[in-house]
Amino acid sequence: PAQIGRYKVYIIDEVHMLSTAAFNALLKTLEEPPAHVKFILATTEVHKLPATILSRCQRFDFRRVSPEAMKERMEYIAEKEDLILDEDAVSLISRISDGGMRDALSLLDQCIGHDRHVTSEIVCRVAGMTGKDHLFSLASTVSNKNSAEALSLISDLHASSCDMERLCTQLIDHYRNLMIIRSVKQPEGLIVCTAAELKQLEQQAMTPEQIVSAMEALGF
Repeated sequence: PAQIGRYKVYIIDEVHMLSTAAFNALLKTLEEPPAHVKFILATTEVHKLPATILSRCQRFDFRRVSPEAMKERMEYIAEKEDLILDEDAVSLISRISDGGMRDALSLLDQCIGHDRHVTSEIVCRVAGMTGKDHLFSLASTVSNKNSAEALSLISDLHASSCDMERLCTQLIDHYRNLMIIRSVKQPEGLIVCTAAELKQLEQQAMTPEQIVSAMEALGF
C-alpha cells in the first residue's frame, strides 16, 4: 500500500520502447491491477502500443504547446535567470521543438551552456542546423542538370565522412521546403530555418515539376 496518500503511481515514459515480453508481463498487471496502484503510460508513438494494452487504458491526447505559449515561458525563464534571448532565437527554438515544451527548454538549456546571450546562430549550432550550403549547391546542380558537378559534390561529401542515407533525408527535407515556398504565401511557420536560409530558399530557382521529380527520385 502507499505510505503517503491513497495510491502509488507508476509513470512509464516512452512506453512504446518496451519489448514484447515486457508488454506481456505488464498486461497481466493491467488486467488485475491492485486497488492502490495507478499506472500512467506516456508515449508520443501510441500506434506502436499493442491493442491488448490500449484496450485496457483510458487514453488522453495532449495538444502541442503553441509557439506563443512557448515564447512566453522562455521569456519568463530568461527574466528569472537574467538571460538575454534574441527574438529570432526564441522563434527558432519554438519551431524546432514542434510543440514540445520539454524539448524547447532542453534546447534552451544547451544554448545557455554556450552563451547567456542566446542568438539564432547559437540555436542553429546547438541544434545541428549549420552547414546546409551543400544542400543548396546540390539542388542547384540538379536544377541546372549538371550531373558532373553533382557527382563531384557527392564525392567530396562522401570523402568527408558524410552519411549518404542522411544526406538523402536532408535533400528530401530541402525539396519539401522549396515546395512550401512555392505553394504557401507565408511559409515562415512551416519551415524550420534561419531568416537567411529562408531567403536562400526563396531565391533558389526551381519549378514545382522539378521539385516533385527530385523528391520522387530520392524517395526510392
